[in-house]
Amino acid sequence: MQDTGPDPHQAENALAAQVDALAAMLRALREAAQTARSSLQAIVKLLDLDLTSFGDLGLEHTDLDAVAARFRAMAASTDRYASWTQLARRRQALVSAGLSELEERMRSGEIDGAAAAIELRYARAERLWKIALEQNPDLRGIGLERRQDLVDTFAALERQQLKDNVTTILAGHLNQVPQGAMGEMKVIRGEIGKKRGHMALRRLVEKAGTAIQRIKPVLLMSPISVAQYLPPGTVSFDLLVIDEASQVRPEDALGAIARASQIVVVGDKKQLPPSSFFDRVLADEEDDKEGDDEYVGPDLLEGAATIGSMESILTLCEARGLAGRMLKWHYRSRDPSLIEVSNREFYDSDLVLPPSPLQKDPAYGLCFTRVDGVYDKGGKRDNRKEGESIVDRIAQHARANPSHSLGVVTFSFAQRNLITELLELRRRQDTTLDQFLREGQSEDLFVKNIENVQGDERDVILVSVGYGPAIAGGRLTSMSFGPVNGEGGERRLNVLFTRARIRCEVFASFDPGDIDLNRTSREGPRILKRFLDFAKNGRLDVDSPTGLDADSPFEEDVADVVRGYGFLADAQVGSAGFRIDLGIRHPDRPGSYILAVECDGATYHSALWARERDRLRQDVLEHLGWRFHRIWSTDWFYNRHFEIERLRTALSDARDRSDQGLQVDGANQARSTEPIEVEAEPILVPEVVVRQMPPYRRAVFRVSSSHEPHEAPVSTLANLARRIVDAEGPIHVEEIARRVASCFGKEKAGSRILTATETALSVARTGSADLLTDGIFWYTRSQSDAPPVRDRSAESGATLKAACISILEIQAACKIAREDNGGGEDEELIRTVARLLGFKRVGADLQARLAEGLT
Repeated sequence: MQDTGPDPHQAENALAAQVDALAAMLRALREAAQTARSSLQAIVKLLDLDLTSFGDLGLEHTDLDAVAARFRAMAASTDRYASWTQLARRRQALVSAGLSELEERMRSGEIDGAAAAIELRYARAERLWKIALEQNPDLRGIGLERRQDLVDTFAALERQQLKDNVTTILAGHLNQVPQGAMGEMKVIRGEIGKKRGHMALRRLVEKAGTAIQRIKPVLLMSPISVAQYLPPGTVSFDLLVIDEASQVRPEDALGAIARASQIVVVGDKKQLPPSSFFDRVLADEEDDKEGDDEYVGPDLLEGAATIGSMESILTLCEARGLAGRMLKWHYRSRDPSLIEVSNREFYDSDLVLPPSPLQKDPAYGLCFTRVDGVYDKGGKRDNRKEGESIVDRIAQHARANPSHSLGVVTFSFAQRNLITELLELRRRQDTTLDQFLREGQSEDLFVKNIENVQGDERDVILVSVGYGPAIAGGRLTSMSFGPVNGEGGERRLNVLFTRARIRCEVFASFDPGDIDLNRTSREGPRILKRFLDFAKNGRLDVDSPTGLDADSPFEEDVADVVRGYGFLADAQVGSAGFRIDLGIRHPDRPGSYILAVECDGATYHSALWARERDRLRQDVLEHLGWRFHRIWSTDWFYNRHFEIERLRTALSDARDRSDQGLQVDGANQARSTEPIEVEAEPILVPEVVVRQMPPYRRAVFRVSSSHEPHEAPVSTLANLARRIVDAEGPIHVEEIARRVASCFGKEKAGSRILTATETALSVARTGSADLLTDGIFWYTRSQSDAPPVRDRSAESGATLKAACISILEIQAACKIAREDNGGGEDEELIRTVARLLGFKRVGADLQARLAEGLT
């Protein structure tokens, strides 16, 4: 056998197969690489990765290491995926809203989120302003307007409107005052003409109550006066206002409430209740029916607890669930320190207290004077040293501030009597004091004990505690302070704290720290100690800077300019509810505010009405002694240099004026050096006006026709009859027939003319809804609404018959008679109505006819 060796063709085929396999592998590798490259590109695009980290996305080993490192970092940060997706959505939202430029600046780190928000709001405001300019071209000239001039004009017009309202109300009242001399006015004029023997007031109200109420529609009376002088059923009121309701017992108010359609109850349950003198009597009358529902009068009291168990009408109204509202603006105290203790202790600091321009001026606010007095506990129960100090202070006040009214409040009757006696002795030796104490001023001096002072107020109040140590300069041996220790003593103190407008000076013979609260459980001594501590240690921080920042960068910019001129500027001066944007203090006297600067910031924009924004706040501040300066943000932005100069001038003027001191006008500013004689105001009743009604005028329209009235066309008669009704209505149908006959030249109207007239009226009524009839009298709708009253004194014939006078006209005449005379008896009204209609005598037929109109 021959050995032939390897087959070359077979080897060639095997080699070819290996090459093909290698080529297939290379192709697979290339496809895999391409797939990987595409996948990486997709991932990079999806995850928004940094392309520079991957070069050209080749498959070199170093690039793959970078990719692997990046993916390992991503795998380790899975907790950030939610934030990343949220960021991506917000970025897309910005781009979709057309804010791609803003998004790019934020992404590059050029601006942060807060700055971006400011730019966005600014851009939005600019866009809205441009839209407003496009829609209202008049706004383009707003920059040329002086806003302060506009505000001044508005405030002046608003004040003038208030005056015009007063004039309108007064004119309306005077227009309805009875001017006749019959009926109730006859009674009133008769009483005014008497020199003696006048009718009792209750009897007068019973006989002429309507006229009295027309002349004096507002009555100021106590509950007992209502019961004494107003008989039930004589007069009623649209509105009853009960003031100082905490001191009015329900049983006393019941009579007044029964006479009113609606009531407004004004009071403060934190102040004094009614006198408790009859409490024991009421308690003795309690029986086993307590708790049963009893009928006690109007709906207000129906189903309520027994009247005697209610402290006052105020507590009864609260128990019945009547809607209440707290009046938060404290109007009396011109310095917040005078009311601060009450505000915190009784009203949860809810009262709005306008700030005072003088923070540390000793002439204003609350102060404390320690006296080395002794309380004569075992003798007269008074404090003579303290009383003499009070009298000395009154004499000093009479010389220094006579225009400021003055009141003295003591804690006891004995101390009140002592001060009154010492004051009378001193005035005999001091002519200035005697002149000051003379009566006849707007507000005379009073000396009252703490339980009788509610309802009074004065510019300056001097308080004498009276109670004190048994040895001069010693410590208190008793924690008894008279009525302050009793039930409701804290309410007496609340009344005391709120009596002064400008200044309250407390005189005491002990230090506030001497009050030991561990020796008393009553609320009164605790609040007294707090009050005396406050009076001694100075003002609270209600008028000082609040520590709050300015509302806006605009206010901060203004404050910087003010400080640049050497003044002290405090932001947000005052208490909650009434803060001044910037309070400017005197550079040499930092305890005094010389100027209030208001900016149109958050406080200005939060006001609901232009009256509050542009007048009320400024009026309140100026009334308290502030000088006021307003700056508008747009003016500050567009006319900065001009506004800065205006501010500099205001600061300079305020400083110059403050050097003269702040003068606050007192209640007795117009005090005369001579005694004032007060003359009794006469009762003004208008003179008798004899009302003259317009004369009755017949309607006669000449008709050119050859026909008899009853033969004339119906359309002609219908038009003629309508014209007659327009001129004379309300008019009897027979009178219309007579006028138709007269138009045709006839003297009488027979049955045929009457029938034709009735037919014509029916036709006219069919064609006009304005023509009305009651079957006998014809009139138009306007004549029905306002019937004319005509004087028939010049008439004759059938026109004077009682049956030919419409009830509508009689009722209108009765209304005039009642208004002119304030009511009256039927007989007097009938005579007055007859005179208005032109009748000098009233026969039986006329009297019966007029009596029909009275019902």
